[in-house]
Amino acid sequence: MARKSRINVLNDIAVKEKVVLAGEYGRLSVEDGDDIEQNSIGNQQKIVLHYLEEHPEIKLVDTYYDNGCTGMNYNRPGFLRMLRDLKSGRINCVIVKDISRLGRHFVMTSEFVEQTFPEMGVRLICINDSYDSNDFNADSSALTLPLKMVMNDYYVKDISNKIRSSISAKMESGEYIPSASSIPYGYIRNSELATYDIDLDTAEVVKEIYRLRAEGVSFTKIACVLNEKNIPSPGKIRFLRGLTKAEKYENAVWCRKTVSKICSDQVYIGNRVHGTVKRDKVGLDKKRRKENEWKVIANAHPAIISDEVYEKVQEINLDELQRRKGFGQRIGFDEDYRELFRGKVFCGDCHSVMSARKGCARRNAKTPSRIYYECNNFIESSRTQCANHYVRQETLLKAVTNTLNQQVKIAVDIEQLVEKLNNMPTVISYQNAKKDRYQSVFIQRKNMEAKIEQLLVDLTQGIIDRDEYSYMKKRYSKRYNDLLQEETQALSDMREKDAALSVTGKWLETIRKYQKLPVIDKTLMDLLVERIEVFKDKTIKIILNYKDPYQPVMEFMNRIEVIKDVS
Repeated sequence: MARKSRINVLNDIAVKEKVVLAGEYGRLSVEDGDDIEQNSIGNQQKIVLHYLEEHPEIKLVDTYYDNGCTGMNYNRPGFLRMLRDLKSGRINCVIVKDISRLGRHFVMTSEFVEQTFPEMGVRLICINDSYDSNDFNADSSALTLPLKMVMNDYYVKDISNKIRSSISAKMESGEYIPSASSIPYGYIRNSELATYDIDLDTAEVVKEIYRLRAEGVSFTKIACVLNEKNIPSPGKIRFLRGLTKAEKYENAVWCRKTVSKICSDQVYIGNRVHGTVKRDKVGLDKKRRKENEWKVIANAHPAIISDEVYEKVQEINLDELQRRKGFGQRIGFDEDYRELFRGKVFCGDCHSVMSARKGCARRNAKTPSRIYYECNNFIESSRTQCANHYVRQETLLKAVTNTLNQQVKIAVDIEQLVEKLNNMPTVISYQNAKKDRYQSVFIQRKNMEAKIEQLLVDLTQGIIDRDEYSYMKKRYSKRYNDLLQEETQALSDMREKDAALSVTGKWLETIRKYQKLPVIDKTLMDLLVERIEVFKDKTIKIILNYKDPYQPVMEFMNRIEVIKDVS
């Protein structure tokens, strides 16, 4: 029993060579089939929390979840956010319930497990698979890991093929209808007859939209008319009826895109259309299909719009499209920073994403072509919500550059502070004292372990009887456990300075990379910048991944000063 305890302590010491800052990742999707309850986000969280209770050396920094996301690709919001935190050094360990939660695509999952994570120095823990990449005995589990990945990959593809085949058969016979939340605006779901019924509350709005369009009114103007009349948009109708709980639809308004979609959908003349957007196979992104690939079921449900009005609207749509194609050639852009700022720019007032837009100058135009960012909420609401946040990409780049240049100046001071910290007599004395304390407790614990082992020898040789053995073992075991806790704390104290400097050191390393690059690239942007917020007064706020590189060092120094004052 004593031998097993000694091995556990040695493993703990090896693990604590690196500060373990963990992120919990969980995922749930329809591909989990009958195991949805077992694989629920809540159940995954319980398993991880139970694991953390048994491993106090691991600190849980953040949790990352993707609900309703397939495991066949890694373009998931929660996973991408976790990856950014791994790259920035905010976390260095990933904990999952099992390998299938990380992903089901064999090749991509293997690449993360066997290449990407090890190269980044990231520890991976798959609890139910008994896999820990930091465990010296992880080889046997690792051998079964690729097999599990293959099984997961095959499982999801098999399920996907069966679902696709079943849905295709129902589409061909006209029996397939989507969920209530996906029924076209103007209709409601009739499950018993597998069809759509006209929604009396919204069908009149569809007729009004077609009437205005048939008169030549633009999509944008129609959206403005509907918003002025306070007519609920399709998204808001779904929210009011409880078909969606997404808060973004609570105050959704009409926009040009929504009106355009309604004015080109043949569902309103009674045709059921399937397959406009689909993926070729599981794991791939969905793509819009050509019209000749659509499955159209004619006269599948009652029409809201007559064929004559529908055709007239299509002619107007086509004329507008042809007119736009006849515009003169546009002048290109000198610089394009869209990839650099992708996913980084947000409205500082309503917090919605700000997307890049093109202001393309015509030939012989007085103003050059430009790329700018605008609040999505402002644009998609036909300018009825939020406010104008127009900002050029060059302005954003200048703001980021100025902020990073300030960080370079700060880095010089922090490097001097770190050097001072390493050479301070108080720190050196503190570190030596903690090292001596750890070594002392370590020796005491080993001596106590030897005494416990010797007790068994004395009992076997008849030097002591069983009552004496039980009494002494109880005393020794209590002392042993106390020393074990002291040793753990002493080890933590001995490595306190390294833990304090780890985040600051990674920040300094990233700043040095920035100094060496001729221009800012996407990788460096992801490492340093968390988000960029633009306010309606045109103020720009740069939020960095390393919010305060001084903090860990100062907290450690303050702790040393307190100890010095007390002593």
